[in-house]
Amino acid sequence: MSFKPHTRRVEHTRRMAGALLRQGDVAREAVETVQLLVSEIVTNAVVHGRGDRVRFSLSYDQCGTVRIEVDDRSPAHVVVRHPGPDEENGRGMFLVDALARSWGRRGTRTWCTVSVGPSGEVRA
Repeated sequence: MSFKPHTRRVEHTRRMAGALLRQGDVAREAVETVQLLVSEIVTNAVVHGRGDRVRFSLSYDQCGTVRIEVDDRSPAHVVVRHPGPDEENGRGMFLVDALARSWGRRGTRTWCTVSVGPSGEVRA
């Protein structure tokens, strides 16, 4: 899907991802993890992106891998920060790094994957 960058789109995208995964019988814990990662990556795109559109995709394959991909049209590098306890921002990619099986940046797209087991639980 593609949308104009606006903070209200973060929650919309998060809800849509959850609904799609629940249709695929993915366990609640895994859905919640994916939704958190969607929120973090889409928020980064909305706040730091340079384009007039954000492109989002979510896929779930037969091997149990969920892939989240967001294109924000920004050539900037993504950095994992380690904010102090009093800082209000900067934890997004820290959470992605901690919860995703893998993640990266290719061109203007940030992506991450989450593995879910046969019953839909998150696997390390």
